[in-house]
Amino acid sequence: MARPVYKLGDMVNLTTDFSDRPRIGPFEITRLMPPRDNKEEQYRVRGPDGLERAIGYHEIVEDTPVRE
Repeated sequence: MARPVYKLGDMVNLTTDFSDRPRIGPFEITRLMPPRDNKEEQYRVRGPDGLERAIGYHEIVEDTPVRE
């Protein structure tokens, strides 16, 4: 099964953080980053709070894509 390809401007929801607290989104993909050493895709996203963060593909909740 192929992974969806995300592009600039796509809106996504993220998994919980390290403390199992929900990360309130959606988050906009603002930059595509080079893959990690294990070939996982990385993205720079901006949340509704205006802050940007780097995330790995595994942090995106795929069953609830948010497309605009």
